[in-house]
Amino acid sequence: GRTAGAMHSALVTTPASFVSLARLSVTRRVSATGTTSARGVASPTAFLSSPDRSRVVFGSADRTSPSVVMPATAPTTRRRATRSTVTTRAASDTAPAAMGGGPKINLPTAITLVRVAAVPLVTVIFYMQGAWVAPACCAIFVVAAITDWLDGYLARRMNLVSSFGAFLDPVADKLMVAAALVLLCTHAPPGVSAVSMAAPATIIIGREITMSAIREWAASAGGEAHSAVAVNSFGKWKTATQLLALSILLGVRDGSAWLGLTGASADALVTAGVWTLYASAGLALLSLGIYMKGVMKYMN
Repeated sequence: GRTAGAMHSALVTTPASFVSLARLSVTRRVSATGTTSARGVASPTAFLSSPDRSRVVFGSADRTSPSVVMPATAPTTRRRATRSTVTTRAASDTAPAAMGGGPKINLPTAITLVRVAAVPLVTVIFYMQGAWVAPACCAIFVVAAITDWLDGYLARRMNLVSSFGAFLDPVADKLMVAAALVLLCTHAPPGVSAVSMAAPATIIIGREITMSAIREWAASAGGEAHSAVAVNSFGKWKTATQLLALSILLGVRDGSAWLGLTGASADALVTAGVWTLYASAGLALLSLGIYMKGVMKYMN
């Protein structure tokens, strides 16, 4: 009976000490938020300031003791957080529109697009029949070569340089050159074998594919690696010689009679076109080697 009485006394007296320990535990947790009094006890206002309070009472025997109130997030704070999240998402959704909403077609870009459109036009005309075919293909290619210089000049002079134009200009150049090389491999000028055309064509097209991969890697690497693939003088000479060579070879596809050249003069023009194309292929390899040397030290 005494043992049972002692146990009953312990159960009666335990809640007060248990509540004290619980209060101390809650006080230590709340102290991390900085709302504690000078003696280390949580300030009552820290718990009562929120309109959305949750009361936690430890034990049914402690119904008359002060309740321990846990802090809760205020509805105002939750609304502010939600409003901030919505605002951030809206700003991210409208970011592309703020940046310009897509490319703008200005005069230099329109000229570049004309050069792109000339690729299928030359391809269709090249396989037609008639004395006008070779002169027409040559004229279109020469005009395209001129616009290659003109669009860049106008963009700088009129302050119309754009990222879309910077992307489209080299694409138009490569499409025009690759198309002309492939066409001439299928129908070479008189006295020129297919092998003589295929060799420089493979070098030039292969170089352009390799350079595209190098520039893409350098752009992703950034920094000095990106500046290492800036256009050099050999690349410019390569472009000039290949445009000249392809203009000549397209024009003499069916001979040089429309130019008033016959015999040795006609043969000399064809030979000049072929050798200029080989010179362009050599410059392509040289410039590729320079670019590779510049970026290899940044690769692992």
